[in-house]
Amino acid sequence: MRVLTVLMLIVSLFAMNVQSSAKDDKKKTAGELAAIAGGVIYALPRTVIHIDVEAAQDILIHGPYNAYAQKYLGIMDAPRADEEIWSITNVGMDTYGEPDPTAVYKAVGNIATLLSLTEDGLIAGINSEVKPEAGKVISNIIPFRSAEKGDTWNDVSMHTFLAEKDTTKKAGTNFKSLEEKAAEAASDILKYRKKKANLLSGKDDKFMPDGGAYQVMCTELDKIISDYTELFAGRKIHRKHRLSFDVVPDGKGGKALVAFRFSPTAGVLPASNVSGKPIMLELEPNADLKQKIESTVTPEVTTKGIYCRIPLATQARLLNGSDILAQAKMTIAQFGVITPISDGLLNGEYAIEFYPATGAIRRIGTN
Repeated sequence: MRVLTVLMLIVSLFAMNVQSSAKDDKKKTAGELAAIAGGVIYALPRTVIHIDVEAAQDILIHGPYNAYAQKYLGIMDAPRADEEIWSITNVGMDTYGEPDPTAVYKAVGNIATLLSLTEDGLIAGINSEVKPEAGKVISNIIPFRSAEKGDTWNDVSMHTFLAEKDTTKKAGTNFKSLEEKAAEAASDILKYRKKKANLLSGKDDKFMPDGGAYQVMCTELDKIISDYTELFAGRKIHRKHRLSFDVVPDGKGGKALVAFRFSPTAGVLPASNVSGKPIMLELEPNADLKQKIESTVTPEVTTKGIYCRIPLATQARLLNGSDILAQAKMTIAQFGVITPISDGLLNGEYAIEFYPATGAIRRIGTN
């Protein structure tokens, strides 16, 4: 009796598995029919050239007492006006792929159920366990000239030399002139210089307890002297900025693309700002290679709607006039050739992977 019960249980479980398998086959068939009817839309990538620019900004703010710098401190040629000078210190180029609006296709038939796509619709693989790469986040930042704490003059003098009114001379309505305040500031500079010299030579009446105290005192005196001297010689501010620009070449292989613009006084500017000198991106595709590819690729009709790209090696140069800022060899998808994939490779027996930045075939294997 027990044996009979066990046999009935096994038969029941087998029947349930067969029924479940039949349901799965029906679902799969329905999915395949849906793919045949509607298909899957995908895009081939075009190559975007990402340019990183590092620029230095040097600002010189003239001192309020610049007219008296030579008279009281012997400083020659103190700046009489503010200056701002920019320079490009480093440039780098990289590439990434984005959907090409001129290369959008529909995969039809059972092959549509085997496609792997990126989040923005680029083809990544066929019948393959491809993990689509995360999209590259690009940040474009254009710095602007803004007032910061270091740009303004702080009233650090006991004589309130930057105040519009000064009652330290006499009570009432008699105020010191700008030159009188400059003379007092210069006197303070000389006084603090002497204080530092006496401290280092040991002539100061107050002895420091240790070397650390000497260092702290000298550092503070240097800062005070520097703050006062800047009122005559001006203040220098150095900043660094990192900017990025994206350039999308067309499929014609144009050699004159404006990447961005640059002005020694205004800095790094977008291509739309014509106040700066254009920084050109020169692209030189390998013409011999393209001619060979075009003569080798034979026109072929695909019933599955699956295409790939054969990209083209390209020499890229970033030019500031005749000066080369950067150069690199890169692979540009849209300079190459679009070709259909043979239907013989799309019967479900082969696994195909694509390069997401160019749409070229990375690997063909069997499952």
